[in-house]
Amino acid sequence: MWKYGFASVAGTSHCKSSLGCEDSAKVEVINGRQGDEILLAVASDGAGGAAFAHHGSNLACDLLVTEVKAHFSAGGSWAQLGDDFIGNWVGRFQDLVAKWSGQSPKEFACTLLAAVVGREHAAYFQIGDGAIVTSRGDDEYRCVCWPQRGEYANSTNFLTDDDAAAKIYREVMASGIDEVALFTDGLQNLVLDYRTRSAHSPYFASMFAWLRPRRSGYSSELSDSLIAYLNSEKVNARTDDDKTLILATRR
Repeated sequence: MWKYGFASVAGTSHCKSSLGCEDSAKVEVINGRQGDEILLAVASDGAGGAAFAHHGSNLACDLLVTEVKAHFSAGGSWAQLGDDFIGNWVGRFQDLVAKWSGQSPKEFACTLLAAVVGREHAAYFQIGDGAIVTSRGDDEYRCVCWPQRGEYANSTNFLTDDDAAAKIYREVMASGIDEVALFTDGLQNLVLDYRTRSAHSPYFASMFAWLRPRRSGYSSELSDSLIAYLNSEKVNARTDDDKTLILATRR
């Protein structure tokens, strides 16, 4: 059974400017039609400079979890989580932003990281920076996808881009994994090796070793510890951006 915790904290640069945290995250575990547990984990980073960045990231997390749950409740298959589902979902997100706000959609710009993991299948979605890292039965952690770069230096892609549906990474795999981490770009320089384009396995092995003995379900103890860790001087000395980290294991 899945054990998980997650946290989002404001970066020091945001605290100095009184912006607050513009990252969002949401994790749920639902029952599939065959009685298996399905993990839904989503993280989103609101774009710096976008007036309603946090509203955009929060909407992205809520909407994706809601619609994946509806997909499975209606008898949808894993294969259908590919092109049609996520392409249509991006369109609905953009329509909601435009109708709900009356503002320019660019003011709600945000990234998206999502992992949907069942017993024998997994689906991953990403647009923008940050990354998803997984492991299956060992302490070797692999990047599902690499942080995306935008058209210009130090830029990335966002859900509000006109061509977001074409840019979004999507993969549905007929193989289960037992550990997954999602993190926004505030952490990526600390936990990824850019020279080899790989995850720093010892970092994730130590984090998951602490989580594995916990009781099943949401761990408030882990989440509180993640808040303290993400706010620590050790982390803040290396990044001043907002930071989100989701950890989930069934090992």
